[in-house]
Amino acid sequence: MKKTQMVAVALGIVLIGAPVLAATEVMEKTTTTSYSGTVTEVNPTSSTIILRSQTAPEPVTYAITKQTTIVDPQGNTVSWEQVKNTPVTVFYNSEGDRMVVTKVVTSKPVTELRKETTTTTTERTVQ
Repeated sequence: MKKTQMVAVALGIVLIGAPVLAATEVMEKTTTTSYSGTVTEVNPTSSTIILRSQTAPEPVTYAITKQTTIVDPQGNTVSWEQVKNTPVTVFYNSEGDRMVVTKVVTSKPVTELRKETTTTTTERTVQ
């Protein structure tokens, strides 16, 4: 009888502990870091953006993706062409040896340059 009770207790402990083991989840922690500097180059073809900072001796290269967003301080979307030579803060995650940018925020509003061409035609009557 004692043997049967011990087996029942041991079985009960195993069955109670099983859901706890099954419910264990592995949580992955992602740390987002920021860096401020001036954009010296953006190359969507090679998926890179290069920043130069007054505090760092060498420019820093970051990876960009299609999910990377670029906005001005008010949250308006900015194009890659508009950020060249502009002070920005990049927010990035480290993925192995790469620093992948998730968001670029310009330090000031970016003005849109518009090039307009006007053509004037003058007609003269030759006599």
